Amino acid sequence: MRIIKSTDKIELAPTNCYPVDGQAWHYLWELVEFGIFKNGYARMQYRGGEHGGFERVRWCLHDVEKAFDVPFGTLTAKVHRMKIGQNDRVLSAEQFVHARNAGDKIMTSDKRWMKVGGKSEFYKCSAKTAFARFANSYRARNLELGEAVMWKKRLRGQYGVPSLCGTYG
Repeated sequence: MRIIKSTDKIELAPTNCYPVDGQAWHYLWELVEFGIFKNGYARMQYRGGEHGGFERVRWCLHDVEKAFDVPFGTLTAKVHRMKIGQNDRVLSAEQFVHARNAGDKIMTSDKRWMKVGGKSEFYKCSAKTAFARFANSYRARNLELGEAVMWKKRLRGQYGVPSLCGTYG
């Protein structure tokens, strides 16, 4: 487990992750002060070479602080799971979670969430449920179901399901 604040400097991606072709992160983190969980996807690394998973968490935390008018560096992200894998496998697992758990999504509970990147990936549930969903998304059948969702979204050009070449849609 790792604690992140929006003001943290994220280290470069580990050298053992090079080359980055076709790899991505699947993460699960808790927005401690809100008692909610985010299940998401990130590129292996970003332009500056930062660790993509942790950098994405930091960006999202910053978005929440800005949307809710909270001073930067106030909120805490507790990263519970960070899994590296082949891009489409990671996306399939992530998409399975989002397609199956819409009832727990919090983005409609407050209009301020609409200003947060990845707003549709936040859930109000117990830690046990969040951890189980993350693990369950990697079962063979659930990966198949998530892959179908991923391709459906790609075919209609929906943002948030990047292909191996790094483009969306």
